[in-house]
Amino acid sequence: MKDNQLQICSFEQAQRLKAARFSWDCETFYQDGSIDNCHNMINYNTNEGYDEDRKEDYSYFSEDDGVCSAPTVALALKWMRDVKKRDGSVGVTLGKYHYSYFHGGWHGSWDKYHTVSFDDTYEAAESALLDELLNVLETEKISKA
Repeated sequence: MKDNQLQICSFEQAQRLKAARFSWDCETFYQDGSIDNCHNMINYNTNEGYDEDRKEDYSYFSEDDGVCSAPTVALALKWMRDVKKRDGSVGVTLGKYHYSYFHGGWHGSWDKYHTVSFDDTYEAAESALLDELLNVLETEKISKA
């Protein structure tokens, strides 16, 4: 990864975020699994921000055409904190990256601690944290059904 370049969510993460109702504007999106960019912010999950006069910059996408917003992992984690009230952290101990997250409501505890291998990066641990928080949301949704 280049310096100062933010990591974009994987296609699978972007699809899972869409299913979890991620609805923040992004400049990047996936179309049929391929990454693309536009020149202004738009919410590709709900088409908010679509401007007919800028049709050359992007297409108007329907619900089931394989398009979804592709936020950075950092933005997706911020959305988890701000909207879904799910928080976590990434750290390093003895050269190994790890993540932990708060789960269990007000009286819960930090109940997940995962060590990512020494060869991985902070960004890999951040992405793994996002995957874990998405798992939590999906499990909660299933248990409520």
